[in-house]
Amino acid sequence: MDMLGFVAAPLFVGAALATIGVLGADADKFRWPALSMLMLTLAAIALAASIQLALRGRRFLYSGDEVRALVAPLAPRSQESDHGPDGPDERDDLDAQTAEFTAELQATDFELWLTMSNRAAWAYQTGLVLLGLGLVSILVPLAGASTADTVLRWIAVGAVVCALVVHAALVIRRVITMPNVDLVAAMIHHGP
Repeated sequence: MDMLGFVAAPLFVGAALATIGVLGADADKFRWPALSMLMLTLAAIALAASIQLALRGRRFLYSGDEVRALVAPLAPRSQESDHGPDGPDERDDLDAQTAEFTAELQATDFELWLTMSNRAAWAYQTGLVLLGLGLVSILVPLAGASTADTVLRWIAVGAVVCALVVHAALVIRRVITMPNVDLVAAMIHHGP
């Protein structure tokens, strides 16, 4: 999700906003400028939401090694105990407690990341569909346009609609084959 949320989505937001500016300046050159502006505005909002969700969710994704690296300097270091170098050590108990706490915290945070990542993906996919619909409404030819212009624009509309259908099919396929978030969370907490 990082590439979609932090690279692709900002580029799409910028393209949508720039196109809205063009539509506002040259509305008379488009058949449905208001509809196009609406679709592109909604696309920009959905894509910006995907960026925010990805950004907020990213803090919940980390490795156990990262946690241990942060916790290790905070743990008290005990001197050699009365039991000698081979006897039980308070440090061992602390390490076991820290590991258990870390595993529980990481599992809970992973669930949060998974939820927010899925929401960011949905916002991104919604933004792409709205962007496509905005593009379709831009490409519809003006009434009274030349035959060549009309034919080429309708071909472009058809190409975008085909791309939207393929995109929708891939999203639906992903939803059908995607593991249930609750099932993944249960596996994290209790094992398979």
